[in-house]
Amino acid sequence: MGSGRSQIKILSGGVIIKNIVFAGPTRPSDLILNLIVVCVAVFMSLAGLYGIILDIIAFYAVFFATGYALVSALFPGNTALLSQSFTLPRSEKTHEITMLERIALSVALSAVIVGITGTLLSRGLFGITTITAAFEILIFTVIFTVIAISRRISWARDPFVLNFKFGTGKRYTAAERSIMVLVVAALVVFVAVSASTLAKEPQKENFVEFSINGPSGTVESLPSTVVGVSNVIVNVKSHLSEEENLTLIVSDGLGYSQTVYFTPGSVISLDPSIGRSTMLTLAEGEELSLNIYFSVPAPGSHTIYFTLISSEETLQLWMPIYVPPTE
Repeated sequence: MGSGRSQIKILSGGVIIKNIVFAGPTRPSDLILNLIVVCVAVFMSLAGLYGIILDIIAFYAVFFATGYALVSALFPGNTALLSQSFTLPRSEKTHEITMLERIALSVALSAVIVGITGTLLSRGLFGITTITAAFEILIFTVIFTVIAISRRISWARDPFVLNFKFGTGKRYTAAERSIMVLVVAALVVFVAVSASTLAKEPQKENFVEFSINGPSGTVESLPSTVVGVSNVIVNVKSHLSEEENLTLIVSDGLGYSQTVYFTPGSVISLDPSIGRSTMLTLAEGEELSLNIYFSVPAPGSHTIYFTLISSEETLQLWMPIYVPPTE
């Protein structure tokens, strides 16, 4: 007995085998479902809907979907033509493409496609962003899916059919039942561990961004010769998990024996024996830009150090300057 979507066979001994056809030449359900998953992943990414569901769908879209569509376009049937003789037109070698090989090729080709296109995007006009990466995967998947469906419909030689067989009345040995139980238990544990891992909040790395620029806001405008009073812009951005007090020390060299507090915005005179310090309080994500005005009384070559101390680390930047002698 059979129908377009399922077949039921009664074998000897009363064993009933039900064969459900999921995909075939006239029913590209696998390709359509594959494309729908990619569309859902793109929509959720662009809509900012983050969570475990998006993690799973996005992983499938990036590392499998595009490659599966390409493999289906390259191999619309159950066999692949490996070579064909030029002397004997009908002499050819074929190889049967199993479902396991399709899956392996899908993963490999997805990684290749994403890697190559990602490199081109990073060196092109658009750059790699969530939008460009999402549309990159969507466009390639759509193109390969259209080609795959058209080739599968017109391919009559050895049509690709994806079916699932279910049997009732079949008896399994104790060893077979034990293996089935172990496989099911392993899958349950794997799903539970994966779900709990993906559901956890990602651990944030505690650090502080620290940089100095010249008066115009660029590194190129940093002063190299100081006559009288000069200034730099100190930029600090906190990525610490909670509000914290940071200490900024400005010094002429690192041989100072004590530090003296200064107020940002005031002019500080730098002496090799004294460091000038101030306290900065920043919350998570907060950013400060401070104008530091300074003078160096002693002529000659100097190295001005900017030291930022937090509970996590000590950051240090330096700037070589020259003070001409006074006439």
